[in-house]
Amino acid sequence: MSTKAKKKESDDLDDDLVASKAWDSSILRRLATYARPHARHFVLSFAVLIVLFGLDLCGPWIWRHALDGPVLAARAAREADAAADVGAYTSEFWRWVALYLGVLALSVFFRYLEVAQLNKTGQVVIADLRSRLFAHMQRLDLSFFDKRPTGGLVTRVTSDVENLNEMFTSGLITLLFDFVKVAGVLGFLFWLNWRLALVVLAGTPFLIGVSLVFRGGARRAHRAVRARLSRMNGYLQEVLQGMRVVQMFRREEQVSKRFGAHLAGYLEANLRTIFLFALFFPVIDFVVSAIQGSTLWTGGVHISGGALSYGEFVQFWFYVAMLVSPIRELGERYNVLQSAFASAERIFDILDTQSRVVERDGPDAELRAPLALAPDELAARDLVAGHVRFEHVSFSYDAGVEVLTDVSFEIRPGETVAVVGATGSGKTTLVNLLLRFYDPSAGRITIDGVELGRYPLSRLRRHFGLVLQEDFLFAGTVRENLVMDRPEVDDESLAEALETSRAADVIARLPGGLEAKVAERGATFSTGERQLFAMARALAGDPRIVILDEATASIDSNTEARIEAATRVLLQGRSALVIAHRLSTVRRADRILVLHKGKLRESGTHDELLAANGIYARLYALQFAEAEPAA
Repeated sequence: MSTKAKKKESDDLDDDLVASKAWDSSILRRLATYARPHARHFVLSFAVLIVLFGLDLCGPWIWRHALDGPVLAARAAREADAAADVGAYTSEFWRWVALYLGVLALSVFFRYLEVAQLNKTGQVVIADLRSRLFAHMQRLDLSFFDKRPTGGLVTRVTSDVENLNEMFTSGLITLLFDFVKVAGVLGFLFWLNWRLALVVLAGTPFLIGVSLVFRGGARRAHRAVRARLSRMNGYLQEVLQGMRVVQMFRREEQVSKRFGAHLAGYLEANLRTIFLFALFFPVIDFVVSAIQGSTLWTGGVHISGGALSYGEFVQFWFYVAMLVSPIRELGERYNVLQSAFASAERIFDILDTQSRVVERDGPDAELRAPLALAPDELAARDLVAGHVRFEHVSFSYDAGVEVLTDVSFEIRPGETVAVVGATGSGKTTLVNLLLRFYDPSAGRITIDGVELGRYPLSRLRRHFGLVLQEDFLFAGTVRENLVMDRPEVDDESLAEALETSRAADVIARLPGGLEAKVAERGATFSTGERQLFAMARALAGDPRIVILDEATASIDSNTEARIEAATRVLLQGRSALVIAHRLSTVRRADRILVLHKGKLRESGTHDELLAANGIYARLYALQFAEAEPAA
């Protein structure tokens, strides 16, 4: 790979990663805020580890007393008198064996508690974190999702959060306890035999040094793995969603090559991690073997000189194993932490992202500006009149490229306003701004004289009914997709909406009716049926303001006639913004707005605009003339 290609690859990775230190205490502090509500679980986990540590210390202590007690005494008795009765010594030895077996049984029980409690601790923490992450993502505005691949976001909510589970279970708690364990065992070693302890202590810095050298490349490798996995998942999700297009245009080979490139990058990142560990563990084993060999040689010298008993050496030997084990596993613990840090960076990158669409402060009284409704009716139904005003509104999705420029118009209560224009003129952007998926770059939008930002988003959107050209159905039941957990939609209003929208006939044909299952994205229904459901969903909420975004652009004439009939009922007495495509909808509108390159060029009725012989007249001639006789 060329130097230029490698640099580009590195830059691409940096776009996915968050640069930080090898050991970032700020990440640990932030993770601690999510762990703090579950402190009881952490304390219990640590207590279980302490008990296990005590039981582990008891085993070598029992071996020492068994060897230096009845075993040594029986040997001395045999040497003094070959016919000596050693039954008493044997009985004492078996008592030590029984005690050891009892300690072993307790250790097995607490090992079970260790695994169960540590995993439970990790699960409750990451469940809380995953819930907060998902809730935060739902509060972000659409501009965030416009710039992020769906697969990458799914990776952060699933596998990135799961990495933190491993950190809490086999990483952080165990690592902290390992330091306690090393300090405790080292103290016991010096208490048993300070000369032997110095031999062990002399080799310990080499163990720690190897671990510290290893950690240099571990974090970068893990962050690369997470980034490449995210990118691969994003591409995979995109391909699966567009599989019809892939097969239609016979793109299978090209898609496979691109997926293979993503997979190769992911494999390369994993192989880099494997290489580091393949190098790390043999070096660690060599250092451990050197420490154990030095201990064995020094211990043998002390035993032969009478300065150390067999039992003391056995106890010391087992304690050395207890000391070396956590140091040897320091690299693995650090591996878990590095992987978790890389994931935490990516998670906090989302949690630190703030929505640009925020609810502005303002007294609730300001939300109840004078409306063209009787006060008792307003109080009973909590409705708005539906007087919409765009005042010198400009907007750009990307800085410097304006989609709308100085657009001003109004929709009076009960009035239907149609918007026409060429593709890319800004029609759908008007819908996004009115529903406050985005905020204007300049100007303001009001409903009943109150700026949109003064309304709580949940209250604002409750008054809208939205029907899109390609409406979305979720996996679940038909009823769930129509009700959408809205408390104001009861069985009566739903039944009325189904009849009015002409969707009742579709429901009648379904096995299970309203409880019929809906496949992902509503794939089991035709485009027309999904449009009828969307119309029923909008009607069921009894909205004050209706938005139709090319709602009949992709359906057959028969279904269109049914939707047109439902549309007339839906628009009756309601304010409406219609992104127009079909002639019949345009001609019924009270006013027609003509957008051209983001600017409002013309406004008037159908006849007025035709008479003006401007942009609308040309659009009409190109798009609508053939449809006029049928209309």
